[in-house]
Amino acid sequence: MSAALDPAVVAAWQGALAAEHQAVFAYGLLGPRLRGAPGGQLGFAVTCSDAHEAIRDAEEQAMASLAIRPVPPAVDYPALYPVGDAAAAARLAARVEQDCAAAWRALFAAAAAHAEPVATARRDDAQRRLTAAAVRAMQWRRYVTPAAATVAFPGIAAG
Repeated sequence: MSAALDPAVVAAWQGALAAEHQAVFAYGLLGPRLRGAPGGQLGFAVTCSDAHEAIRDAEEQAMASLAIRPVPPAVDYPALYPVGDAAAAARLAARVEQDCAAAWRALFAAAAAHAEPVATARRDDAQRRLTAAAVRAMQWRRYVTPAAATVAFPGIAAG
């Protein structure tokens, strides 16, 4: 592990990477259910999948550059099943994006407690990733429940 980062920051960063791994898997799972779905959902799913793959790759590379071994993806994600139709696929996409936003928010909070340049860079990346996931989640929620597309505090679970 890198001496430049607090273990809590590394753990939160690994959690964010794990959320990205799950998102990549989820889009592979839900994509086939969106064929013919209204409103260009399949095209949007491909865009989201590409974004998560790019984020995953960039984060793995950033970790490796700091001698941090990136958490590998799980073999399967049973909590993502079943995805029976386009509506379930859109709900899953919104949930996965919300999960990513929450993971990036956790990294932001962990990194904000430290002033080292590496922690500051992680915080800045986390803020960008949180914002992007929150926007994607809002876009997916409009397919599910248009009147409830936005949430007050993205990355924070309601409850």
